[in-house]
Amino acid sequence: MMKLIATHAFSWAHRGVEVEQFVEGQSIETDDADLISVALAEGWAKDPSAKAKNGATKNKEA
Repeated sequence: MMKLIATHAFSWAHRGVEVEQFVEGQSIETDDADLISVALAEGWAKDPSAKAKNGATKNKEA
């Protein structure tokens, strides 16, 4: 299970049929590999555990 934070409002069709809408700032917990890869690649969501370039976590101020 991976946790993401929506950076933009977007919709996702799980398995191509089950549409779910996400709002900016929403926490998303999913194991849907397609959702994770597309949302991160398109910038629709971010991984709150990912490290920022300066080594600080993105959700903390450096």
